[in-house]
Amino acid sequence: MSRLLSPFSIHYNWTFRPASQTDQEPGNAPIRYLREAEALKAIGRIGIIGSVQIGRLFGFQRRHIRRMLHDKKLVQHTLIKNKNPIPVFTLGPRAAKLLNMPEPDTRTWSTERILKSLVFFQFCCALNDKQKAFQIHASPHPFTGKIQIENETRSVLVLRGKNDGLDDFLRHQSRVIIIAESLEQAQPFGELISGAVLLLDEDLKGDYRFYRWHNGRWVR
Repeated sequence: MSRLLSPFSIHYNWTFRPASQTDQEPGNAPIRYLREAEALKAIGRIGIIGSVQIGRLFGFQRRHIRRMLHDKKLVQHTLIKNKNPIPVFTLGPRAAKLLNMPEPDTRTWSTERILKSLVFFQFCCALNDKQKAFQIHASPHPFTGKIQIENETRSVLVLRGKNDGLDDFLRHQSRVIIIAESLEQAQPFGELISGAVLLLDEDLKGDYRFYRWHNGRWVR
């Protein structure tokens, strides 16, 4: 029997429709509370977040999101999956100014880039159910971001689409969390990254356990 596709699988028909560029002034709205600042920093560091994820991870209701859109702290775009529209959000001009962060140019983003961010935040949602206290940090390519729990930091490598040309860089990495659609996709990275742990997309639905590389295969 074939494996069901992940909701974030690269094999769906994806179309990204970024919001129209605007020259309007970003306004003067302040950061209203600590959780808002935390959310906006995380979105700015990782790139883009889904509407369900922003509610689940940061506790925002629709009225909070509408207010941040009105304040230009967030910008809403549309990601279409097999003709089904999904609202997604990036850092807006007001938040970028307040937090001294770059405003993203989503017009240049690939489908893989967007899906990697969404998978990262889906992992954060699952992590939040298990481990309330953690921090989200930026990380250089090919990683999507970093997770810090107390004094321990791990880079997150989301595998989506082609992963060519990473061997030399990844061979020198450790303390990496890999997230893949299947064990087969992650197989080449077991020997490559010493001490890496693995999750599959399907593990992000609930209480997860990491795979570890042992005797030439990923095992739990």
